[in-house]
Parts: sequence; structure tokens; C-alpha cells
Amino acid sequence: MLITLLIPDLIPPPEMRDAALGGLAPPALQTLLARADRTTAPAEGGLDGWLCRAFGVDKQQDWPIAPVTLLADGGEPGKDYWLRADPVHLRATRDKLMLVDSGAFQLTQSEAETYAQAFNAHFSAEGFTLYPLRPDRWYLKLDQPPALTTQPVTAVTGKHLDPYLPQGADGLKWHRLYNEIQMLFFSLPLNDAREARGELTVNSIWLWGGGTPPRITPAGTTRLWANDPTACAIALFAACPNAPLPHHATALADSTDDALVLAGHLRGAAQYGDIIGWREGLQQLETDWFAPLLAMLKAGKVPALRIIVPGAAEIVEWRVTRGMLLKFWRRGSLAGLL
Repeated sequence: MLITLLIPDLIPPPEMRDAALGGLAPPALQTLLARADRTTAPAEGGLDGWLCRAFGVDKQQDWPIAPVTLLADGGEPGKDYWLRADPVHLRATRDKLMLVDSGAFQLTQSEAETYAQAFNAHFSAEGFTLYPLRPDRWYLKLDQPPALTTQPVTAVTGKHLDPYLPQGADGLKWHRLYNEIQMLFFSLPLNDAREARGELTVNSIWLWGGGTPPRITPAGTTRLWANDPTACAIALFAACPNAPLPHHATALADSTDDALVLAGHLRGAAQYGDIIGWREGLQQLETDWFAPLLAMLKAGKVPALRIIVPGAAEIVEWRVTRGMLLKFWRRGSLAGLL
């Protein structure tokens, strides 16, 4: 059984790297990384792009996440073009806007439908229809595919918008659309009520993951272990068995399938610059995953382990086998190994 640990943000962003890694010395992780062979490859699409390639989903203008997750959420994508249109809060910081995703606030289904009704009434002549299938996952159906490429909401969360706005021949049109949506949502009584309750308003949507339902190559014997809705939706689309992420690596001991484990312990903290939260997440990974996996590797229960970090610029992979653990002369600090 080959175990692949997919860990977004194991390499912390440059602006928090020194503070996040300072003084950290998780022994199991350091041993695994030091004894492993390390390779890098150009990234295309971060985590979503890696998952799509792994499960045989071809790229269109975007990685077509919208029709895939739409199906998992109970929708019928048909042959239409869809974009994810996730509700977000845009926060002004000096002369820029920072995106706060739906993980930072709560919406009811009734509230989501109120926003969608206002949107659909306003943009009915544009050939757009907004479907809030879940409070935190909305979908935009278009009459015609746009000449547009987008960035996933996970890439923009906690960051200023400008570098991540849609690109392509229709890009400027969609920039103007964003402004119009902000003005529309700003005027809604629902946002006044949320603000009065001390809750974040929904003052925009983030459009991403556009495409039509893709063809897909069914997965082999790999089983996905994850809590991430996008990863689970892609696996479902690929007819890949999947299960919730267990609390501890020993839950995989009796599995005969290769295991792809998506451990998102560090993602939110990295997105919002939460250094303490990142360090706590890494310690949890050390206790629950790295230490027991190192023990399983030493005992021969696992022939090989891969640790993959899908970043925005590159994908970093470490691969270690039981025999490679004998290379005791390979050492290094965590900061140096990462």
C-alpha cells in the first residue's frame, strides 16, 4: 500500500515563514523529509489542478470544478457552462479589497436564496442564473461560455483581489460585473440585518472553476481520505472510493488500497496569516500522522510514503521508503528541509 499525504501549505507563505518555522523541530517529519528524495515540478492550478490531474479531469479554460461539485451537490449540470459563484465578504484595507471566504461566516439556506433572487432579478437579461444549492456553494449558469480564466477561491482567500481577477478577452466585462454585484448586494436589507447582528455581510461572489461537464478517466485502486468538498466531489465523479479523513494514521493500517490522504490542517491558518494556528496544526499532524506513519514505515507495514505540497508556483514532493530510513547521515532543520 502506497500512502500519499497531500498537505496544502506545509511550506508556509513567505511572509510568515520565519515566524512559523522558528524553533520548530518535529522529529518524525524531519526524519521523513531528510531521508526522502525531493523533487519539484511546475504547478498549474494549485491543489485543485493537482487533484484534477490525479483523477483524470482535463483542463478546459479553467479546471472545471463547477460542474463537478454541482453534481456532488445534487444539481444537474447537463451540457451547460457553469461557474462556481461562492458568497464572499470583501473587506476594504486602505486602497485595496481583501477577500474573506464563506468559511469565516455562516449563512442559512434562506439567506442564500434571498441573495440569489436579487441577483437573478437584476441580471436576468444577461443570460445568467444563480443557483444557491448550498448556503456556502453557489453556481452560476451561463447561456454562452465566456472567454475567461479564473482563480480558485482558495487561492484568493485572505489576499488582495487585484492579481486574481478574471483574465481573458472577456476579463474587463467581468471586472465590471463584480462592481455591479457589489453595489447590488450593498443595497439589500438582508445585509443591513446581518450587519446589525454583528455578522459579516455577503457583499460579492467569487467566480471560478468554470467549465462544462468533463470526460474523466476512472481511478484505479486508490482510495481518497478527505474532508475537503472539492476533493470528495472529484473522487465521486471519478468513481473513486472515498471516506472522511480519519483522526489518526493508524486507521489506514488495514487498508489494501493505495491511500491518498488530503490533510487540510494548515490551510485556513496559512490563508489568513495565523502563525499560532499554523504551528498548532503542524503539531497535530506530527502527532496524528507523521509519527505513526514513520513507525508504520519502519515496521514494513507501508512500503513507501509520499508527501506532496501543491503550491501556487510549484509542486514539491518527497518520497521515502523503508530502506531510505537507513540513510541516517541525511539530516537538516525543518526550515532547511522545507
